[in-house]
Order: sequence, then C-alpha cells, then structure tokens
Amino acid sequence: MDLAAGRRPFAVLRRAAHRLRRLAAISHPRRIFVVDPCRCRMASEGHVMTRLRTEWKRTLWGLVGLLLITGGGAAIWVHHVWSHSDRLLEQAVRANLDRLTPGINVEFSSCRFDLLRRVRFDDVELTTVDGQPLASVPRVIVSIDREALARRQQLLIQKVTLHEPRLRLARDIRGGWNWQDLAPEQNGRTMFPEWTIDRGQIEIALDADSPQVRSLSNLNLRLVPAGSDRYLVDGTGQIENPDASSPEAQLTLSGHWQVTENDFSISGQLGDLVIEPSLHEFISTLSSGTADDHPNRLPFQATDVTLAALGDLDFRVSSRQLSDDLDYKLLLTLKQGRLQLPYPSDQPRIIDHLSGQLYLDPRHLQVKTLSGRELDTTLTVNGLLELTTDPPTGRLDVALKNLAIDQRLRGSLPEQWQPLFDVYSPSGRADVSATLQPTGNGLWRFSDSVFSPKNCRIRHARFPYPLENITGTLTQKGRTKDLLVEIDAIASGRPIHFRGQVLNAGPAAQSQINLSVDRLPINQQLFQAVSPNVRRSLEAMKLAGAADVRGRLVRPPGLNQKLTTTLNGRFVDVSVRYQGFPWLVEKIGGEFTAAITPKDYSWHFNKLAGRHATASLTGSGNFDGRPGHPGHFQLDLETRRVPLDAHLRAACSKELQQLWDRVRLGGLLDGRVEIRRHGTQPTHVSIPRFTVDSGTLQLTGFPYKLTDAQATGRFGRSDDNQRRLTLTSFVARHGPTRVTSKGVLEIDRRTDWMLRLDPLLCEGLVADNDLRDALPGRLRDTVASLNPERPFDLEGLIELRGAGDPGFPITAAWNLQTRLPNNRLSAGVQLENVTGQITSRGKWYGQHAEMTGHFALESASLWGYRFRDIRGPFQYRNHDLVLGSSQAFAPLNGRRANLAIPLAERVTARAVGGLFTLDAQARINKQSTYHVKMNLSEAKLQQFARQYLRDPKNLKGVMRGWLDLRGKGNSPSTITGRGQLQISPAELYELPIVVQLFDVLSLGPPQQTAFRYAQCDFQLANSRFRFNSIDLVGNSLQLRGRGEATFAGQVGLDFYSMLPQSRLPIPFLQPLIAPLTTGWVAVRVDGKANNPQARIRPAPVFDDALRGFLSALDNPAGRRQLPPLNAPFGHRRRTFPLTSPAARTIDSGRRR
Repeated sequence: MDLAAGRRPFAVLRRAAHRLRRLAAISHPRRIFVVDPCRCRMASEGHVMTRLRTEWKRTLWGLVGLLLITGGGAAIWVHHVWSHSDRLLEQAVRANLDRLTPGINVEFSSCRFDLLRRVRFDDVELTTVDGQPLASVPRVIVSIDREALARRQQLLIQKVTLHEPRLRLARDIRGGWNWQDLAPEQNGRTMFPEWTIDRGQIEIALDADSPQVRSLSNLNLRLVPAGSDRYLVDGTGQIENPDASSPEAQLTLSGHWQVTENDFSISGQLGDLVIEPSLHEFISTLSSGTADDHPNRLPFQATDVTLAALGDLDFRVSSRQLSDDLDYKLLLTLKQGRLQLPYPSDQPRIIDHLSGQLYLDPRHLQVKTLSGRELDTTLTVNGLLELTTDPPTGRLDVALKNLAIDQRLRGSLPEQWQPLFDVYSPSGRADVSATLQPTGNGLWRFSDSVFSPKNCRIRHARFPYPLENITGTLTQKGRTKDLLVEIDAIASGRPIHFRGQVLNAGPAAQSQINLSVDRLPINQQLFQAVSPNVRRSLEAMKLAGAADVRGRLVRPPGLNQKLTTTLNGRFVDVSVRYQGFPWLVEKIGGEFTAAITPKDYSWHFNKLAGRHATASLTGSGNFDGRPGHPGHFQLDLETRRVPLDAHLRAACSKELQQLWDRVRLGGLLDGRVEIRRHGTQPTHVSIPRFTVDSGTLQLTGFPYKLTDAQATGRFGRSDDNQRRLTLTSFVARHGPTRVTSKGVLEIDRRTDWMLRLDPLLCEGLVADNDLRDALPGRLRDTVASLNPERPFDLEGLIELRGAGDPGFPITAAWNLQTRLPNNRLSAGVQLENVTGQITSRGKWYGQHAEMTGHFALESASLWGYRFRDIRGPFQYRNHDLVLGSSQAFAPLNGRRANLAIPLAERVTARAVGGLFTLDAQARINKQSTYHVKMNLSEAKLQQFARQYLRDPKNLKGVMRGWLDLRGKGNSPSTITGRGQLQISPAELYELPIVVQLFDVLSLGPPQQTAFRYAQCDFQLANSRFRFNSIDLVGNSLQLRGRGEATFAGQVGLDFYSMLPQSRLPIPFLQPLIAPLTTGWVAVRVDGKANNPQARIRPAPVFDDALRGFLSALDNPAGRRQLPPLNAPFGHRRRTFPLTSPAARTIDSGRRR
C-alpha cells in the first residue's frame, strides 16, 4: 500500500485531535461578583443576583458559540481528511485482493478505519470464480500495528475479527466441493495475526437426491499466534439440530496449528450430541462419495439401523501434513439413546436406554459395554476391531438377556430360517451370547455362540407336544454351524432331557437328538401331538398312566427333510380302556418300541402285564400304518381269573351285551383275547380259547340257572362273518342236576342268534319250580301236568333261536332222550315207578309246540298195577298229547281202518303175563282231560293174584278184556268209561266172594274147575264200578249177577242162579254167592271185597227187566261156549306162537 499520499491527512488529524483535547480541558467558570465603583451604595441582594445571572448567560453562550464554530470547522476538516483516507484504503485493499485471495472473488460494501484505528470491512462476500457463494461476513475488523505504521510505514495486521461470519461448504450432485478449485495462498509472512470469529456459522450443503444441510452455529473461535507459524486454537460452538425440540450439541475445542508445516492437533468435545436419523442420513450422504473406495468392513450395514441417541463425543484430530491421512481418536459416550433395527420390516425392533462407549481411530474400533433394552430384553456389546487389515480382524462379543422369542424375533431371522421357526413355534425368553468374527472373505460369522433358553416353550408343527420350562444350552462349535444340544424341559410336569447335535444348523441341517424322560404322563396332550391315525388308535385304547421313554430324533441333511423318530421304553402304572372293548385294565407294565418315519409308522408292545381287580393279564401287540392310511392294529392278551361280571359285560359290544344278557354268564375266565382292526374297518374281538371256572349260566329264553359251571371254548367269527361262541366242553350243576354239553352260539349280521347244544346231557334233572319257571308258558303247563316228581336224565340236542329284537319270541327244537329211573308222572292218570327211556323230537314256535317221539319203558305203575316193557309212539301238538295211534279215536265208520292199526303204532305193555295195547289222547293243561282205550289179552290170573292180592289163593285163568276211559285231572272221581273182562278158564273158588256164595248156598267145597269162564260187563263213574252183568259159567252151575263196587273196595252185588242137582262152587273175581236150587235163588253180597258178607235174599219178583236179565240162564248148554268180547273200538286179537304157554292154554280151553 502507498502510504505517502496519506501522510498529510493523518498529520492534520493529529493536530485537530490535540486541539480538541485542549478545548475539552477548559476549567469550569467560577462565580464573579461585580462592584460598581461609581455608586457608593450597595444594591439590594435581588438586583445583584439578577445581574450576575445575566452575565453568566452571556459568557456561557459565548463559549458555546465559539465551541460550535470551532467543532464545526474541525468536523468539516476531519470529514474531509477521513473520507479521503477510507477511499484510499479501499483502493489499496482492492488492489491487493487478487494477490491475497487467488481464485476467490471478494466483494464488500465498504472498507474504512474506525475510531480505534482498526480497519473495518462491511458486508464481505466470498464467491468462487463461477459465482458460487463461499462465505459472507457482515463485518470484519482488522487491527494493525499503529506504531509500525507510524514509524516505519509498515502495515502489520495484529488481529482479525470476523463478526457473525457464515461459511458455506457445498457439494454438488457429482461430488465436487465448491472450494476444491481454490489455489493455496503463497504466504511469505513472518508473523501471523490473531484471528477471532464471533458468532460464526459454518454450513455444509450436500446436493443429492435428498439435499442435506448441516450447520455449526454460534462459533466463537480464537486462533492465537504462539510463535512465528503456530496458532493456539480455542473455541466453542453449537451443532444445530433440525428438530427444534432437541437440544443443540455444545462444541468445545482446543489445540494448535502449525501453519507452515500444515501440522495441527485439535481436541474437544461435542456435549449433548443428538444422534438422530437425519444426522445418520447426512453422514451417509457425506461419505457416499467415498463408499466405493472404502467398502463396508463392519459386521453390519450402517444403513440397516436407525440410531437416535444423546451422547458426548470426545475427539482428537491431528495431521502431520495436509496430504497425510488424518489421525483421529473419537470416543462417543452414549448417555441415552434408541436403536431401531429393521427386523422385522413390519414392526422394527427398538432398543432404548442405550448407553456405553464407542471408540474409533484409524486402526481400531472398540465397543465398551454398549447396552440397551427392549422391554425386558437387555443387549450388551463389547468388542475390538482391527481396521488396519483388509478385511478387518477382531471380535465383537454380543450378549442378550431375556430375549423375547416371539413373532417379532421370527421376522428378524433370515428368510430361510423362518420356516424352521414356524416348525417349532418357540416362545418364551432366552439368554444369548455370541462372538462375531470376520472370515477370510470379509464376511462376519458367529462363533462360540451359546443359546440359553429360560422358561421357554416349543410345540413342533408335526409333533405338537408342548415342552415347557425349557432350560439348558445350545452351543456353537467354534465358527462352524454345528450345535451341541443340552436342553432340559418339562413335559406334562415331568423333566425331559435332550442331548445331541445339529450339523449345519439351518433349513438344511442334519440332526440327531436323543431324548429321555421318566414317568411321562400318557394324557390328552400326547394324543393331540401324534398323527391323526396314531391318535385314533391311542384314543381308542384310552391309555392313561405314565411311561419311561428313551428316543432318538434323526433328521437327514437337506431341505424339506422330515424327522425320523425311534422310541423305546416301558409303561409304568398304565391303564387301558379300549374303545372297542372298554374293560379297564390297570397297573400295566411292559415294553414298547416305535419307529415313525415320514412314510410310515410302527408301534410294538411286548411283555405287557396288567390287572383288573383280581384278574391278571399278559400280552403283546402292535399297530402300524402310513400317514393318512390307518394300518393294522393287533393286541393279544392272555387272561387269568377274569371275573365275568357287569364290568366285563359293559366292555363288550352291543351285540355281545345282547348275547351276554341272553346267556347271563358268570364266573372266572382264563383265556386268550385277540383284538384286531384293519384300516378304518370296525374292531373285531375274538377269543380263540377260553376256560370258565366257577361259572354261572342263565339263558334269557330258558332262565334255568346253572352254577359251578366249567367250560372251555372259543369266540370269534365264522367264514360267513357271523359271530360264533363255541363250547368245546361244558359242565354245570343246578342243585342235584348235572349238565354236560358242547354247543355253538351264533349271531348273524341282523343280530339274530342261534344256540345249539349238542350233545346235551342232563343228569338228575328235577322238574321243580326253577325248571318250570324257566319254561315258556305252555310248556310250563305241560310239564306241570306231567309233573315228574323224581329226577330224570335228558340226553340229546337242543337248539334255541331268537331275534335281535327282544320282542320276538324264542323258538326251540330238540331231539332228546329222557331216562326215567323209577319216576312218577301224570299223563291224565298218575303213573308211578316209571322206569325207561322216552325219545322225543319236537319244536317250540314261541306260542305252541309240536313233538313226536317214542317211549320204551321198562316198567310203570298205574293205580297200583305194574306194567313192564311199555313201548309205543306219542305225539304232542299244541297241548294235545296222543299216545299210540290217533286212528283209534276215529269215528266208528272207520272201524275197519282201526282194526288194521299195527302194533308198532300203538302203545304196548306187558303185565301179569299178558299183553296190553293202549291208545290215549289227552289235553294237557291245568285241568287235563284224557281218553284211554286199552285192550288186554292173555293175562294170567294166578300172576295177578300173586302180585296184587294180600292172601294169594289158587286162582287161575286167562284174562282178556278191554277198557274205554275218560277223565279230567288226577282225581279218580272224574273217571268215566266202560269195559269188559273175561277169564277163561276161571278158577275162582278161593275168592272171598265165591267162598261166601258157596257157603250161603250150602254147596260144599267147590271144585277147582268150577267155572268154564267168568265175564263181567262194567261201567265206571263217580269213583265206582257199576257191573251191568257178571256171568260165572260152569258145567253144573251158572251164576249171573250185577251191582256196584267202589274204588275203595266196598261191594254191593246181587247174584241169581237156578241150582242144579249137584252143588258146585263157582269161583269169580269178587263174585256174590247166591243160593242155587232147583228154583231161582238170589244172594246179596255186601262189605269189603276182601271180607264180604253174603246172605240169601227172598225170591225176587220177576218183572220184565229181571226176566230179561236172567234170560241168559235159560240155555245152559249154549252158555258153555266162550262168548266174544264186544270192544266198541275194535278188539284186535293177538296171535301167539303155537308153542307158547298162552297158545296152549287158549287151545285147550277151546277144545273143552
């Protein structure tokens, strides 16, 4: 700058200033008292004061006027000098700007000296050559060395003060800065001024897709020279925050700057630095220009996280030379903050209460106790990274406490891990510790990770059995993806342990896990976890209890692979109530194995043992199948002492219950039970063998209770799918009755049933009330009418049939042999001492019965008379019983047919040496009615006398006759009928009645052959015999009588005769002795048959009736011929061999 031109103005300014100081130094005027010498008298005090004030005013105004004149002139002169100096200064400054600021256009509104001789620049604007603004300073104060300027005319700038400067650093969209083209100043200074920035502002503007602007405001900075080329730096400022609600960061810095060597070192602190997304975006945009040159070397992308925090940033930045890289040290102390992670994207994770320290220098990145919280989850990070290597080395230790395992965590996982998360559905919390270390290719991997669940819960998608209170560890082996599994959990209240390893953890992992649990409950949770087919099988079994389980879960490597599960264990206090056979079996023990693959499953049960009350069971079983296709279920049980009670009945199927109700089983069962099910078909229960001991049996259709039963047999299905119960042996008792049998019980699809007992043997069967009550109504009446009073035996076949509807009656068929040992029956008449066999074959139709048969009795007694060798057929239909042939009861016009009835079709019997043939029909009910037709031939009187008379006499003769009886019930008083009896020859002389007749008639001892024959014609009614005629015919004597005799033996007979010249006794069965004279004699016989009393009656009065009755005596010679018997139903004469005694007797009688 040329200072010669300005010497004069400065000199003038100095002189003017000197004068002004002298003027200002004038002392204040003092009070002046004026005395008028011309006047001798003193003015009054008021007048004096007025004059003094007037003088003072004049003096003061004079001085003021002088001052104004002097000041105005000086001001005019100063203004003239000042205005010319500012103009000269501005000209000098502008002339040197190009040299001082190369590449920068500097504009200012004014440049002048202030009163303190400082140079002041107003409205300074700095722009680039192309017009881009760099900075603006409203006021610049430059202080110069006045002494050097005065003495040596040397301009030395001592201090530069920038008031409210604004520096704008801008980067265009191409990454170029507005200051990059500025040339450095060639400074040859030997002394640097002091710089002061007062309330400055630095603005950094980034022109990008999203323009970013950041400002440093209220910058108060001092650069104090400390030597010839060194500055001491000290300053404060504020980092503006776009969010007005957040505090502004306070900047303090200090350091030094070695100007000539471009060496500096600045340290300081940003207090209460607000780190928010816009700052992150600004830094990202600021560093985007160098991103390609410096790829990310950290284990995370800075753009992936959003940090909002408040902290203090301590920094130190230094550089040896401007071209060298900066040497910096940054320590960020987070006081509070929030970190937002974009995982999952729909609900980002927010970690708040962030605190800790981050240290960064060109060689290291260190994380010191960086911790934060997300709800109850605590994150802690420590680590040290070496940034000098490429890729960087080091480690980061990450610890998570109380990490919530939920859907948000699932969203935070890599996409390929999310299906695995869905498979296990974990929940709960866990502690995670892991180390992040870089690999050779620059990727960061976890190593030595430890996952420690706390009270977690998982439910596998394909085996949704809940595991709770999960604890333990999943430990990563080094940097590999292999995990060591040591997990403990609670399953249904029982501890379960998992040990194993997972190789290549992830969607394609390979794993092998061993599990063990004791007393694992078999409950509904387990049923819900298995596949539907297995669940149906387990639910059908209704398992309950616990099991000790050892298992292995194996997953082959690869994507979408499924587990293969193998299990083995034993049951502990298990109970089973199988749905197809809900009979409770308790305290089951045994072993089981299972193999469950993605394609099929198989379960095996061995050494099973259980109890039901006093019963014990052992067995084995298995079931298998494929997913969606139930397979085969099989359970084989060996039973001992199983009670056949209501519990077992309730366990049977509905059909078996109906069978049970019809059979009413009881007792103890030993046997083998087989339960089968194929696919979705119904379950089948079969008993291939069983033994019943101490059993009871009572058929519904025949409720005759059998006790002490012992049976063997089997139960199953026949070839035509009918349920069949087969009794291979059966022994039971009912009181004294013993029943043995074999049999088959079948039930068809319509639940119609058939019971066949073949062979059946009932020994000692008693027709008591129990048997009668067991029979259907009409059969009951039949048995009650027959009324067998003593035990008898049955042997043969019985078949019962019934419908599924209990309303339908039970039908029966039989083919039986009845053995009667000395029994007593009622077949219209009372039969006693019945011994023999009756064979019957018949059917019961539910309302009536049909039966045919044949009896072969050794002996029987009727009314005290014993018969033997009783044979003949019988028929029974709807209460109608026919013994012999029904043709015997045909009308009289069919007599010819009646006479042709073969003996094989009639009932025959032998008694007293003769043959009896019988045909009878009866209506069997409560008041049975009967009709009997019987023939007698060739019976021996002497045998009759020996067997049935108390004092057998020498009675002889052959008896023939017939009898036609009708009756009702068992009372003799209801018997009616008629008959004839013929004895020839009739040796009856020792009969009491004949003896009495001979004595009364005084005929003397009778001859042994007194009568050629004796014949009577009688009727039965009112419990008595009515004799229509009694003929005693001999060679010399004939008697004809009539009368009555009761069943009790009372007789009342009248005999008539014409006595011949010789007196001959006349023997006859129960005769009356009448006097025989040459005239008519009448004899009356009364009393007991065994002790009769005879007396002669007066000669009777002959009337027509008596004359007709006695007319038979008019022809004695004709009467000596044996008269025929007039049977109303036809008498069939039996032909005997010529050599038989009966034939010889008949032939000799005929000759006589």
